[in-house]
Amino acid sequence: MSTEEKRKLGIALTQLSHEDIVKALEIVAENNPSFQANAQEVDLDIDAQSEYTLWRLKVFVKEALKVQGNNGSNNYVTNSNNDDNKKNNSKRRREICDALAKTAVKRTKKLSNL
Repeated sequence: MSTEEKRKLGIALTQLSHEDIVKALEIVAENNPSFQANAQEVDLDIDAQSEYTLWRLKVFVKEALKVQGNNGSNNYVTNSNNDDNKKNNSKRRREICDALAKTAVKRTKKLSNL
């Protein structure tokens, strides 16, 4: 999970209801026995969590915010997916443009040889 995705996950966690925060902390505690999810104050280091835990949290947060109907919070899910799509689309566009440019050069060379 990228640093940006972790940042967005951290922000989204703050937007959960109390009950959902407790459930999210239980997800962390499942894979980290030394983590005390029931403590009065909890310090969650997202960078110290395993990829498995982070992805479980991401899925949980996405579903919890959808159920909450908190449209502003759903931006976390949408923006994270849109960022990935933009990167992939941009890369794909460059590949297509490069391929078209190479083809145009080949066509030009063939025509000039005639």
